[in-house]
Amino acid sequence: DDITRLARGLEAHIKLRSDISAAGGLLESPSIEFGEDSDSILVENLLASVSQHQRQKNGAQTKNRMRARIQNGYWPFQAPIGYRYERSNGGHGKILVRDEPIATILQEALEGYASGRFQTQVEVKRFLERQPAFPKDLNGREVRNQRVYEVLTRCLYSGYIEHSDWGVSLRKGQHEGLIDFSTFQKIQDRLTSTAKAPARKDISSDFPLQDRQEASLLPL
Repeated sequence: DDITRLARGLEAHIKLRSDISAAGGLLESPSIEFGEDSDSILVENLLASVSQHQRQKNGAQTKNRMRARIQNGYWPFQAPIGYRYERSNGGHGKILVRDEPIATILQEALEGYASGRFQTQVEVKRFLERQPAFPKDLNGREVRNQRVYEVLTRCLYSGYIEHSDWGVSLRKGQHEGLIDFSTFQKIQDRLTSTAKAPARKDISSDFPLQDRQEASLLPL
């Protein structure tokens, strides 16, 4: 019932109209009369162009609002695993809060890697896979390697926010972190360090069936 429902942009609109005509189709609408004469095509293309402009303007305004939220310490995107959104009573809109029990599981995994309890990303991965409440990526049993790396490198879990693509530098967020920032820095230092981890004496207590040869950093 509206020209905006046909296509999302002028170029796509023109191509779709051409393909429909070539297939012998006829477009009808209660709000616009589609014609094949030059004047009708001009009006149709103008309407499609205005619609594209309005959509782009709306998109830019939405992006600006989201960028402003990030600058003020709020995360405007989908809540990451371990968090959920809750409306604040202080007029701040929706804010990230801990999503239990996943938040506590992630906290233990992050602190464990920072302290050396988990020497490698493999061990973090296996720890997460042993937690029934933690969502799995593959066959309901396995956590993807990329998921583990994202968890370890996401500053959001330390109560901070950044978005380099939008020019928003690292800053304190309005949400509660699962770990403190110093713990996050320890994790990053361990990830970027080229030194090999020392031998574990208590490895069997956490992973009794682990093959020691597998305790190496995951390829990324």
